[in-house]
This record gives sequence, structure tokens and C-alpha cells, in this order.
Amino acid sequence: MTSREPGPSRDRVPVSEEHRRLGGILREARIEAGATTRDVALYSSGHISNVENGHTMPSTELVYYYVTEFGCDEHLARRALDQARKVTEERRRTQRLNQRQQNRHSVPFTVTPDASADTIRQGYEVRETEAYYHIDGRGVITEVDVIRSVVPLYPGVSLVSAAYNYHRDTGTGVLTIEPGIGCSVAAVRETGFGYLSAVLQLDRELDPREGEPFSFSYRVLVRSSIPARPMLRYRARPGSRRYALRVRFTPPALPKAAWWFRERDVFETEGAAPLKSDHLFPSNSNGFYFRDFLDVDKWHTGITWEWQDDMHGRE
Repeated sequence: MTSREPGPSRDRVPVSEEHRRLGGILREARIEAGATTRDVALYSSGHISNVENGHTMPSTELVYYYVTEFGCDEHLARRALDQARKVTEERRRTQRLNQRQQNRHSVPFTVTPDASADTIRQGYEVRETEAYYHIDGRGVITEVDVIRSVVPLYPGVSLVSAAYNYHRDTGTGVLTIEPGIGCSVAAVRETGFGYLSAVLQLDRELDPREGEPFSFSYRVLVRSSIPARPMLRYRARPGSRRYALRVRFTPPALPKAAWWFRERDVFETEGAAPLKSDHLFPSNSNGFYFRDFLDVDKWHTGITWEWQDDMHGRE
């Protein structure tokens, strides 16, 4: 029996030049490591062949495998992965928009408050979010005021979802939500890990033919005595254009240092110090920090800080 190293397919065309380039980088690393497509654990040789020939988008985990097991250049692989991912996401977005354009004016969107958050979110996109965090003298977040603007993707949209958690206190009853302008609370669910998931009923049904975003507000209240984790992070969903974050600290619980971040990879937001010095906020004795993030579609954005030394004993 003989075996042959799979080569590029002559019958299929790569998804894009970016996918072909990424696949070539991975194939070269594997071959140099002396491995075959069957040596890639947890993946079929057919899937590996498709990835290396640029026919299939690999997962981050698969690229990580090539880096750790086959010695693939991490910087080169991650850059190629990011380029291929952008092409894939743009194609999928175009396909979704084309499909929605075919249905949005004719097919009403019907959903009830007991539907899952993912199902409810299929009816709209968030265009802008403004969040105002209030942190008291103990370092506890007491409330969050939120203004959100959404655009419907189908006629009849009247429900939106919101989810929050307080990392340092995961008990039930820690978080509650109150409606503001333009909405009411239709349903609230709590998980065993401190997450609050709410469904908000808008004051009226929305229609994409109106052409304008609909804005509403609500407030999240926190009942805890535990100082907040020194990070406020927001993950924008497709279609998001702006996230405005404002944080008001109350003396004596002022940060020793504070900085903002904007990362594609959520793991990169967990660093103990800013990656770039220009992300640092100037010293601010009044305790008010703010940042506007633009074009935030699928980015992780937010503010991180270090508490004063005397705050550590309170955590």
C-alpha cells in the first residue's frame, strides 16, 4: 500500500486568495513537522485537506493546534487567519443582507417573550449603545443607565433582549432591570451563575421601511456589597456602529490607573496592563472616565482599571 501527500485540488477553487494563503501556511508547517493530514487530532483528513487547500475556513482552535503541535509561526498564522476571517464574515453578511432584503418587507417577524435571546435578536440589529456606570465609594457598581438604538430587520419587531452579570457576586437577586423611555419589561430570567437576561417590550412595533433607528432606555440596578471587577467589557454584535462608555467613580474608590481596550479576541482583553501606552487615561481626580468606540461590529471594547492599594482588602 502506498500513500500520497494530498495536494491542491484541481476541481475546486479556493474561497478566496486569503483562504488559499492561510491554508498554504498551515500545510507547510505540517509537512515540515513530518505529519500527514491524518495526524491532526480530532479532525478528519478530508477536513484538513479542505482547509489547507483554501476551501474551508478553519477554526481558531485548529490554527492554534498547528502553532502548538507543528511549530507554525504564530504571528504569520494569526494574521492570515484574521484576513481570511474578514473575507468570510463579509460574504456571510452579504448573504444575510440579501436574504433579509428579499423577506424584510413582506414577512412579519413573530416572536414571544419566552423565546430565547438568540431568536429575539434575529429580528433587529443594535446600531448604537450608550452605557453610564455609577460606582460608589466602596467600589461597587450601583447602577447602569443604558440608551440603545436599534433597527428592525423585519416588519413587526417589538421585542429586544439585554443580558448582564456582576462577576464578583453571582447570587440571585443581585441584578434587577427597570424600563426607561420607549420600553417596558416583558420577561426576566436569572441563571445560577449570576446572569440576568431580560426581554424588553418596545412601545410600538417597528418596520424597516421607516428607515430610522428606534431609541429606548433602561436601568440595571446592582444590590451587592462586593467591589466590582476592574473591567467593563462590551461585545458588539453585527451591525453595531457605536458604543459610548461612561464611568463615574466615587471617592475614595478612585482608580490608580485606567485604560481602554479594543480587541477582536476576548482573551486579549484580560491583560493586567495596557498593551499600548496611548490607551492610558490621564489622571483624573474627579473620577469620570469616558470613551466612544466607533465601527465596533464584533469587537470587544471597554475600560479596565487598577484599584488603589487600599481597595484590595475590600474585594
